[in-house]
Amino acid sequence: MERKTATDKKRGTGAKTNNKKPAGNENSERWVEFWNASVRKKESVTDEEQAERWNERADDFGKHAGSEQRMKRITGLLAFLKEAGFTPKGKKILDIGCGPGALSIPLADAGAEVTSFDIASGMLDRIRETAKKESLKITTVEGSWWSADIDKLGFRNKFDLVIASSTPAIRDVETFDRMMACSKKYCYYNGYFGMNRAKPEDARKSLPEILGIESGRGHAFGPGGRAHGGPGLMFAFMYLYTLGYQPTIKFNNRVRPDMGWAEAVKRATERFGRDRKLTPVQKQTIKDYYKSAAVDGMIRHEPTNVSGMMVWNVKN
Repeated sequence: MERKTATDKKRGTGAKTNNKKPAGNENSERWVEFWNASVRKKESVTDEEQAERWNERADDFGKHAGSEQRMKRITGLLAFLKEAGFTPKGKKILDIGCGPGALSIPLADAGAEVTSFDIASGMLDRIRETAKKESLKITTVEGSWWSADIDKLGFRNKFDLVIASSTPAIRDVETFDRMMACSKKYCYYNGYFGMNRAKPEDARKSLPEILGIESGRGHAFGPGGRAHGGPGLMFAFMYLYTLGYQPTIKFNNRVRPDMGWAEAVKRATERFGRDRKLTPVQKQTIKDYYKSAAVDGMIRHEPTNVSGMMVWNVKN
């Protein structure tokens, strides 16, 4: 397990040049214009604000998912990659926006040499602790993908697989192209697609509507995304399609687990507070919303989230 020095980390941020884009055409150019125009600017946050907010969540982030659910996800991911022709053993993998290592750690455990890149030092601390304990080949790099210079980092065409899973690190065409430029063969992207409400005619107004917050277009990180999920699958898929790629794609349905209303309030307050400062009135509104919706003290989530994962060969 290796850790980049502070000098290395600083050299890896602050530049957006020399990131070559895939050859496009008229369709791809029109889609790029649409994607870039759709990214919301008014609530965008700085690198420093991003790092601070993710560090605040570093201790607890990713611990809510049960071990059975997590193992099912990893098993599905490995099977999906194998279907596309990729096996991790002996390969070099870059995990962009790695968080606490939900994918980095099992991929390293499967025999890969993983570089875990994230803006939050607290997230990387958790990875390093696990990597040391389990003797895994993981190098951590702290920095912002929004401004990373992949040439100074030595990332260009270096990795057999580059992954970006539900991360705000990929927020627009530029950051997506930068991801692709780091791969010498495969890329993997996971993103949110939408929500299927079982009984839309009976559904209450959404919490963002009540709060007066626009969230349907992906908040600070691009259209179609979740609170921290990047631009959403549609934008990335259509961009690849216009460039002539034919990614292998798989959709997943996920129903959020039931939880106590107080826990739901805590999570919602954290989620909506990531790119804005909530007022006392908004915080009280969140509390009242979940308390009134609780049945026997529990919030039951009927809507199903639909997400998708795709993998493609950058050389094709």
